[in-house]
Amino acid sequence: MVPIRSVVVGLIASACVISGAAPSRIGSASCKMCHKVQFESWSASPHAKLKPVLDCEGCHGPGSEYKGIKVMRDSAAAKKAGLIMPDKAQCATCHGKKKVSPMTDAMFAKVHVHRKKA
Repeated sequence: MVPIRSVVVGLIASACVISGAAPSRIGSASCKMCHKVQFESWSASPHAKLKPVLDCEGCHGPGSEYKGIKVMRDSAAAKKAGLIMPDKAQCATCHGKKKVSPMTDAMFAKVHVHRKKA
């Protein structure tokens, strides 16, 4: 005999898969919990001061599907779950347009810090 709880959980999981619900934004505060150095670097950048703000998910995609620690520790799984690792071409969708300075190699190299400076 299958417990009712297992059946209900299975039905909910199936409904989520069938619905094809799009990934959703979780907010930069959620990213900060694990990515403190990157968050501090981003907070001091012009991106954080834009209106609307260009936050973590504005570049890396909605985090609902890749936010889990198990997924984030596996870069292939995180990318499969929707994590975007921006390249200069993605940055150029804004940089070099209107009043935004063109993206250079030097700018791209310092997008945000990944390790605390010694």
